[in-house]
Amino acid sequence: MVAAMRLPRFDWSAPETLAAACAALAAAPTQTRVLAGGTDLLVKLKHSNPRSPGAEPAPQQLLSLSLLPELRGVSTQPDGSLRIGALCTMAELADHQLLLLLYPALAEGASVVGGPAIRNRATVGGNVVNARPCADTLPPLVVLGAHLQLHSLRGQRTIDVDGFVSGPGQTSIGRDEILTAITLPAPQPHSGSCYLKFTRRAAMEITVVGCAAFVRLDGSGATVEQARLCYTSVAPIPLRAPAAEALLIGHSPDAATLAAAALAAQQTAKPIDDHRAPAFLRSDVIAVLTQRALCTAVERARGAR
Repeated sequence: MVAAMRLPRFDWSAPETLAAACAALAAAPTQTRVLAGGTDLLVKLKHSNPRSPGAEPAPQQLLSLSLLPELRGVSTQPDGSLRIGALCTMAELADHQLLLLLYPALAEGASVVGGPAIRNRATVGGNVVNARPCADTLPPLVVLGAHLQLHSLRGQRTIDVDGFVSGPGQTSIGRDEILTAITLPAPQPHSGSCYLKFTRRAAMEITVVGCAAFVRLDGSGATVEQARLCYTSVAPIPLRAPAAEALLIGHSPDAATLAAAALAAQQTAKPIDDHRAPAFLRSDVIAVLTQRALCTAVERARGAR
C-alpha cells in the first residue's frame, strides 16, 4: 500500500497590497515561496523529501498573490506595448482575442499547457519563474521579445525574458523579488508568430519538443527582415537557434530557405534520450516543427491569420 502524499506544514498569508507582499518576502526570502496558481509548487511540495541529500528545505511560509489585482489582466499601454499580469491564467491567454490576433504564438503556447483544469489555474508568471525545461510559454515569450517586470522593496526592474533562465528551475530573479507583469513590444507590421508542440498524447502530456517562430517581412512580403526561433524540451533552458535565424534574414521565405533553416536548427539542438522520447526522434521532430512553424508565421506575416 502506497502512503498518501501530504503537504508539509507551512504558514500561509495573502497580502492585500504589492508593497506588503514585497515586505513579507523580504523578511524571510529563503524560507518563503511565492504562490500563484500552485499547479507546480504544490505538487513539488508533496514530492519533497527533506532527507534527500541536497534537497531544498520545504518553505515555512507560502505567500499567496491572489489578492493583488494589479497582477491580473491584459492591457494595451500608451506606447502600444501589451502588459500581461503575472497572474493571468493559461485559459485567459489562450482565448484572449488580442493575443490571438497580434501575438498568436503566446496564445498557442498557453492553449497546450496541461488540460482545461490545469489551464484554469496555472499562471503565465508561474510558468516563467518555475523555468521547467518543458515550459510552453517561455519560447513564445522569447521570440516575441518579451520583458519581465520584477518588484521588491528595493524597487522595480525590467529584464529581457531571453536569458532569464539559466538552468532547470534556475533564473535571475532575486529571492526577494516578485514577477508582477510581462510586457510584449508593440506589434510590428508584416510580422507573424507561431508555436507548435509535439507530444504523444493530445492533452495532459509534457512537451517532447516545442518550437516558437517569429518572422518580420519587408513591405512586399518577399524578404525576411527579422527572425527568431526558440525551442523547449530539447535543452535545459529555452534554446535559440541563431544559425537558423541567420539563414532566414535577407532571404525569401520560400520552401528551400525554410528547409535550410530547419536543418540548421536541427543541428543546433542536442536533445537527450529519456523515457518520453529518444534523442533521434526529438531531432527529427525539431526539423519538422521548425518548417511548419516558420511557414505559419510567414503566412500570418503576409496577413493570412
